[in-house]
Amino acid sequence: MKMRGNFKADALIFDVDGVLLDVRESFPEVIKRAVMKGWEKYCGGTADCGGYDADMERVLKRHGAFNDDYDIAWTLLCVAAASGEKLLSRALPRAGKLAVEIADYKDPLGEWVAIKYGEAAPRREIRKLCSELYGTKGRGLHLLETPMLNRHWRELGAPAAIYSGRDTLEWELAKESLGWEDFPDELVIKSDSGITKPSPLGLEILCRRLGASSPVFFGDTASDMRAAEAFGRGRFAAIGTMLPEAEFRYDTTEEAVADALSDSFD
Repeated sequence: MKMRGNFKADALIFDVDGVLLDVRESFPEVIKRAVMKGWEKYCGGTADCGGYDADMERVLKRHGAFNDDYDIAWTLLCVAAASGEKLLSRALPRAGKLAVEIADYKDPLGEWVAIKYGEAAPRREIRKLCSELYGTKGRGLHLLETPMLNRHWRELGAPAAIYSGRDTLEWELAKESLGWEDFPDELVIKSDSGITKPSPLGLEILCRRLGASSPVFFGDTASDMRAAEAFGRGRFAAIGTMLPEAEFRYDTTEEAVADALSDSFD
């Protein structure tokens, strides 16, 4: 559905993964490899399967509480370890059962996982493993990411900002991939700021800094949509297929940005 009527966007706020960058070859592979390596190193099991698939990803990304891919790997390992199985293929729940397992989630994640499953895998070490797999400048799975918006931020036609689950290092790598190295730091809310989705606080801060009241927030997961709903102003543009229930959904970021800036809003 197109954004019609008398709405006029005065700012464009972007998530990064799945919106500005195509990460299908990076973060899912990070989770997959981290689960396989972590299963053998920390859980004493045999990694006889891939450890993560598209069905699992859809369940987790539509949940709203699993926006952090590194914590997804840790959670899956703890869930699998609680099964008592040694073969990863038998220990990991399939997508349907996984949806049931996480239905009673209560924030914060660490406490919920520890109480329900125990901590067979060390969270800090799994996150470190994920970070190593994702890489740093010049190496790692992040090199497989490609831009989904082929314009410099200054050429978008409206003020821009970023509300992302990435930390500072990951954002630095994203800037290089996008060619946005000069993007203003004060217009970026990252996970290591202590503000994370689905909190609307990141949107509130960015709108205040931009002097905006009617932004379009571009996202691709449930945590993005919930942040926009809690914020209560502007529009949420869902990118991709993860959120078919979204009022405004687009196949590509290019299409969504073009619609957000369309004269039909006047």
